[in-house]
Amino acid sequence: MKSIKTLYFGDSIMAADGKPYDYAAEFDSSDLSKICRGYPTLLQEALGLENIGNFAVGGHRVFEQKEIILQTDFKPAQLAVFSVGVNDFNKGTVIGTLPKTNDRAYDTETFYGAYCKALDHIFKSNPKIKVVLMTPLHRDSTHRTGDVPKTAIDSVVAGNRLIDFRNAILEIGQFYACPVADMYANAGLNRFNVREFTFEGVHPNNAGYAFIAGPLIQTIQMVI
Repeated sequence: MKSIKTLYFGDSIMAADGKPYDYAAEFDSSDLSKICRGYPTLLQEALGLENIGNFAVGGHRVFEQKEIILQTDFKPAQLAVFSVGVNDFNKGTVIGTLPKTNDRAYDTETFYGAYCKALDHIFKSNPKIKVVLMTPLHRDSTHRTGDVPKTAIDSVVAGNRLIDFRNAILEIGQFYACPVADMYANAGLNRFNVREFTFEGVHPNNAGYAFIAGPLIQTIQMVI
């Protein structure tokens, strides 16, 4: 099995890999304090991907990850995996519109503009790199207790639903000829099983990562 040097970017769902689960007391799960077997671990085991940097950060939107990407040298990498959108939905990010091919004066205060600015840097840094994009997972945290976000798949935040960010990522993938792991449509997570495979309706437990990883593995297999 060949080793593929891989960089990861995203939010808490990507960042959790290899760290102990540490969630609030409202959650009663046998996985609490266990080590997360997240996407990079599962991809290493399934495909031989070598994690040479996981720059995902909990709570990050596309804007914060863009800034990290702009400071990253992609020359040592053969693959980059990019997963944002769920926090953009939660925090009401303006989606905007896809820039025209000959327009590089992106409105980086929008989801489209910031995302495209990040991808431009990746490909300028390393034209040979393969980039796989990921759409957000289904979510339903309406059963949570206390003063915490309670959103479901059909919730509307600042005029947008979660699927609007998923659709934007699919369009960006076509614009850059990047394959997209459509976790929203194909990972199998839905309102009936979200409480079994996540802690609170958002963050997967170890069984959840194993359950949802298939579309990501299959998408990456197409490009390595």
